[in-house]
Amino acid sequence: MRLSGFRRLLLLSAFLLQASYSQSQSMDIGISTGLTGFLGDLGGANYIGRPFFFDLETSLMKPLGALHFRYYAGDYFSIRGSFTYSGVAGNDSLIQPTSEFSPEWFRKYRNLSFQSSLIEGAITAELNFKRFQPGSKRYRIAPYLLAGIGVMHFHPKTEYNGALVELYPLHTEGQGFDSLNRKTYSLTQPVFPVGLGLRYNISSTLIFGFEFRNYFTLTDYIDDVSTEYASQADFYANFSDPATAALAYELSVRSDELDPEGIYDYITAPGQQRGDSENDQYFMIQISLSYLIFNNSVSSSGFGKRNFIFPHRVKAGNQMFNHIKGKQFYRNKSRN
Repeated sequence: MRLSGFRRLLLLSAFLLQASYSQSQSMDIGISTGLTGFLGDLGGANYIGRPFFFDLETSLMKPLGALHFRYYAGDYFSIRGSFTYSGVAGNDSLIQPTSEFSPEWFRKYRNLSFQSSLIEGAITAELNFKRFQPGSKRYRIAPYLLAGIGVMHFHPKTEYNGALVELYPLHTEGQGFDSLNRKTYSLTQPVFPVGLGLRYNISSTLIFGFEFRNYFTLTDYIDDVSTEYASQADFYANFSDPATAALAYELSVRSDELDPEGIYDYITAPGQQRGDSENDQYFMIQISLSYLIFNNSVSSSGFGKRNFIFPHRVKAGNQMFNHIKGKQFYRNKSRN
């Protein structure tokens, strides 16, 4: 049975697409470093309720380190698995109010602070805006869009009397108390990174990258602040140890360190706003260096095609060939 012209064209297109796909697969491994910024309830710039970067205190950004593995499924699409270690922090004391009772003055008076490590693993899909071939000189640069899903672990702490104190066991907003309808939060949470990046082939084996990623989360407790102040009675009713109850209440309300006479203590009274109940976010700005461990991409010019990276040896009689970067280097090998 003869095929119609359209069906022939369709089959030919599918064949060429499959051929292009099979010849453009590559893999790399790499490292990254950069900075992490926190966008939550604590600290921030001299405003309250400002979105995104407008509420960022740059002095509290923390360094990050990351490892990744990337699989290039073609010239426009890749998938990356990554593991990142970093941290976040917030501190109300850094805010400089413009006037008394201004929006930033209330955050200053709250006087809360935190710091936390971040351990995160994620899988992201990357879509190039233009053709990119790893190791190619012709198609060596491309911006890309990324989106993915991951898991993040955090552990908020605060400084008190010269030592770091874990906040999660203290239930500083009455999370999990029978007298309050507030659930205890989990220290392990899903995250959803989205962002933009740029990659550039330095050579046939090395790729430089620059990337911005913003992480959306499903928790408002990365900084241990979310809803309203709990009462002192709530802490003593829910902790069997009076010393622990006293510490929990002390770290829940720290405005007395700025206002020991309690002139404005109505601001931090039970039921008053402590946080904004919107989920926290954080972002990462980083540079990366990747090394191709396998490259089957095809380029008509430039660095060329490389099917393997690691050297291997082939014996031929009393001769040995070292195969490195697609070239053969001959040397004699004497036999005993």
